[in-house]
Amino acid sequence: MSVIFDFNGTIIFDKVIVEESWQQFFYNHTGVKYTTQQLNQYIHGFNPDVTIKHFIKGNFTKEQLQDLIDEKESIYRQLCQKHQNGIYKLASGIEKFFDELKKRNISFTIATAAPKSNVDFFYDSLKLDRWFKKDDIVCSDHSLPSKPNPEIYLRAAKKINADIKECVIFEDAKSGIQAAINAKAKTVVGVSSLLSKKQLQQLGADIIIENYQDLDLLLKIV
Repeated sequence: MSVIFDFNGTIIFDKVIVEESWQQFFYNHTGVKYTTQQLNQYIHGFNPDVTIKHFIKGNFTKEQLQDLIDEKESIYRQLCQKHQNGIYKLASGIEKFFDELKKRNISFTIATAAPKSNVDFFYDSLKLDRWFKKDDIVCSDHSLPSKPNPEIYLRAAKKINADIKECVIFEDAKSGIQAAINAKAKTVVGVSSLLSKKQLQQLGADIIIENYQDLDLLLKIV
């Protein structure tokens, strides 16, 4: 058995920061103050280029699109630093879960729609080197289609030499749950940081958790 974690909304519960960063970014470029309701369908679980192209119409070169992504993610990281002593932190209980997975020699990694610049930031600021090899983390690098395409999870499984059909995937967003199901993972765990338990059930999550405080339950899952 192996485990793959999404990041935003799964390892950190940063919904407020994600939404605020997109609101600031789009206001800077369009003058429109989008509500969280208008944004939510397109920002959680998607590669940033997909979100940008939905809200800002135009034919972007690869370089222009990358500049926009870099700008938006810079706003996001600044907000994370602002909330360093508050909501920007690892989800409750997850450090003990990581420790136990490592102790039991269960392979695990991260598959995230976040770009590499954010992964580097997370890795350093949250001291993820305690559990993860940076080279095993799969992120948005323009070579992967956005979730709900399963490729990001298939690649993550390959990184840790795991059979995806023997993997447990932890996810919070609609597109991510769908990607995990499309990948044919053994078990899909829905984390209710973004969606309700009912919504996660309707999407097809096998098990639903609010956080990682029930270590006994988590170890039964994996």
